[in-house]
Amino acid sequence: MRRSWVWGPVLATLGCNLGGRVDRFAPAKRPEGVAVALALRGGGRAQGELLAVQDTALVVLARDTVTLVPYGALEAGQFSQVGDLRETPPAPDFARQLRLVSRFPQGLTPDLLARLLAAHGQSALKVVAR
Repeated sequence: MRRSWVWGPVLATLGCNLGGRVDRFAPAKRPEGVAVALALRGGGRAQGELLAVQDTALVVLARDTVTLVPYGALEAGQFSQVGDLRETPPAPDFARQLRLVSRFPQGLTPDLLARLLAAHGQSALKVVAR
């Protein structure tokens, strides 16, 4: 008698333990976005939390300031548990991955941005010069 039906559940159970796990991925355990360390053109640096990924820039919470970092101002970037920014603007797949692990993966609507700025005592985004 063949028991090939047994292998399906066994393989499915093993598959659940392979790959990434939520308990090892810090952004999945709290509402913040991933930690980011950015090297800016001209020698500056910025560290903080990735809030949102836009087509032309990143929105980062750095030193309790909501900051817009245009891709043209970036030299390099490291994103905790995600990877390194190798090109600007980021490749579509990498940008999509970053968007998913940001605090606001759906993006920042004008109303949401206004509330975020007000919560940090700002009237506008701080923009990093290119």
